[in-house]
Amino acid sequence: MSLTAYNKKRNFNTTSEPKGVKSTSKAHRFVVQFHVATRAHYDFRLEYNGVLLSWAVPKGLSYDPSEKRLAVHVEDHPLDYINFAGTIPSGNYGAGEVEIFDKGTYTPTFDMDYGLKKGHLKFVLKGKKLKGEWSLIRMDEKNWLIVKSADQTAKEGASEPEKLPIKNISPMLATLSESIPSGKNWLFEIKFDGYRMLAYKEQGKISCYSRSGQDYTKKFADIVNSIEKLSAKSFCLDGEVIAVDETGKSDFSLLQKRIKEGGGPIVFAVFDLLALDGENLMDRPLIERKEKLKKLLAKCDDNLLFSEGIWGNGKRCFEFAKEHNLEGIMAKKVDSTYEQRRSLSWLKIKCYRRQEFVVLGYQVTDKNPELSALLVGYYEGDELIFAGKVGTGFDQSLRKSLKNKLDKLKQNSSPANFAKSVKEKAILVKPSLVAEIQFAEFTPDGLLRQPSFISLREDKDPKAVVREGEYGNKSLRG
Repeated sequence: MSLTAYNKKRNFNTTSEPKGVKSTSKAHRFVVQFHVATRAHYDFRLEYNGVLLSWAVPKGLSYDPSEKRLAVHVEDHPLDYINFAGTIPSGNYGAGEVEIFDKGTYTPTFDMDYGLKKGHLKFVLKGKKLKGEWSLIRMDEKNWLIVKSADQTAKEGASEPEKLPIKNISPMLATLSESIPSGKNWLFEIKFDGYRMLAYKEQGKISCYSRSGQDYTKKFADIVNSIEKLSAKSFCLDGEVIAVDETGKSDFSLLQKRIKEGGGPIVFAVFDLLALDGENLMDRPLIERKEKLKKLLAKCDDNLLFSEGIWGNGKRCFEFAKEHNLEGIMAKKVDSTYEQRRSLSWLKIKCYRRQEFVVLGYQVTDKNPELSALLVGYYEGDELIFAGKVGTGFDQSLRKSLKNKLDKLKQNSSPANFAKSVKEKAILVKPSLVAEIQFAEFTPDGLLRQPSFISLREDKDPKAVVREGEYGNKSLRG
């Protein structure tokens, strides 16, 4: 038993994981950690002879003796790892989020040294969640099986529920494209205009979070009530909360109005399924996730909508979007896994230019003493880039409402690099608000042409606002 492999894989100047120092402890503790790295999985660790014997268990431990779960033997870990939880930074081995799922003590049923030599360990767990006897059975040098014994704690057909730390999951994002991909390996959906939301059910409890991690559970109580009625024991849904006008078009301004004043339905358009009944689906092909999602939503309330999509024929889908004055379409590779980042496997093709910008300040005139124009920009790395002035899209009521919000954020300087002529007339604010802007194009000097204000986006993190279209001119056909 050695911690050499553990230490070699880690840079302790950049990760907060404990250094590998062998202990003389003879205790029998265990820990199960949920680890969202390249793929979400559980790490099962048994304390023995001063280290933590460790296995990666993709689906976690099951209470059903008939379920044989894969457990991949990995390097021994130091005992201090039993309390480790947090973020392993990008660029490090195992980068991602770690949280403790369960821990406690265990009692070996027979000699551990003999069991390790023969490839068969048997033990009784005494944790807060995990109780009873399990076996670890070696198949080859790395791969083991972990199996529940048929004791009084066994539950036939009842797997330990999947646990996904939703606040720490980054939703998969699409890349802006100016071309429509062709071929049978693309699925096309209407691009919805609403709030992105992850909805999760675990042990009967529903939790809903925005793209930036805001808790939406109370905000969309009617949708939560409908999600509670779905038959599965646990799941994670990805979709968009929308309000639909009389023409069938999703309208963000209408959504904000209905949230504030009521007066019409709010719908959760669901387009992806990340987990179902204890099984993580993020590494499965999109088409398989869609099929499972369709079955899950086969019988649901009217405020839950399955976004099925059209297989192939993206040009026809795009023309439909233009004819009905929709924002655009989404193109997704049917075999794509769920990546927690912006990806070229998901594309957005817009009927007109529209994106979020950070509000940097505002200007006033004699004609509009409340607010004449917003000053907006976007991040390029850590630098804020000025993108221009937005002077249309406001009525008097909106001008007053925006001014009230902005005046609470006034400051004397700005991190953005303004032209002197703009800065002299500007009332600068802390860059904490995000506005959605429609525009014709960027000018050669990087300013917005014909911009018009659509709405504020409380669900978006200002630090995540960048200029879209970095891949827009690349050929993505095929």
